[in-house]
Amino acid sequence: MTSTKGRKIIAFVKDAPLRQMVEKAATELEAEVVWRLDATQVVKQVAEMRPLAILVHLAMLSEVQRMIQAIKTSPATRRIPVIAFDTHFDDDIIRQAAVTIYHDWYFNVREVLAGNVLPTLADMIRMSVDETEADLQELLDQCAQPMPPLVQRGLEEFNAGEYYECHETLETAWMEESGPVRDVYRGILQVAVAYYQIQRGNYNGAMKMFLRSLQWLEPLPDQCQGIGIGRFRADALQVRLAMEALGPERMKDFDRNLLKPITYEV
Repeated sequence: MTSTKGRKIIAFVKDAPLRQMVEKAATELEAEVVWRLDATQVVKQVAEMRPLAILVHLAMLSEVQRMIQAIKTSPATRRIPVIAFDTHFDDDIIRQAAVTIYHDWYFNVREVLAGNVLPTLADMIRMSVDETEADLQELLDQCAQPMPPLVQRGLEEFNAGEYYECHETLETAWMEESGPVRDVYRGILQVAVAYYQIQRGNYNGAMKMFLRSLQWLEPLPDQCQGIGIGRFRADALQVRLAMEALGPERMKDFDRNLLKPITYEV
């Protein structure tokens, strides 16, 4: 089962009893509740946060609809489950929610508060997390295996600064792999595209790829198939923060010495 300790839950809830229900579920999961997001930076915030789930009281639908739509349509955040709820089952409300906020679960909050509903809210969140995140043991088993030759070629291209070519090579490796280790290849190739966009002075393109890569790289162990993933994550973060400090207008001043090679052993 995927660990929930220390993770976050985003909750769009105002009603005090409903907030207590959310806080109870968070306590059971050893998670932290985030009650508010910056609507102008919603995708970036959520991508960096990697919350367990997003909870939406449909009484707030008009206030949060645009934010949820942005989250569920961005490749960086669309896998995060949305759990919607209201005080009763209403087919029209459920259909509206399905169209406007792409929810994964819907439940009657009165029955949950009365303790008459199984699974509980915490159970729903656990099941949603387990459905959307890779099986850890299978990933660790694959990480203990040697890297395929095609992946080694992609890393060689990355370290030579041939980021576009690296993307092409690792995309092929990703398509040929069906196990969870494919997320390693996808995360690296997305950072490669971000570095390529930095070379082209494309701030928005680079940021988009950095945020997409987080969902694949952050859950990974520090070492996988001989690749120093922990060091790679730290290097990519340093690059992103340096780019953000410059902003779109000063991309020409970016220090390309920050584009460091990936460490790996064959």
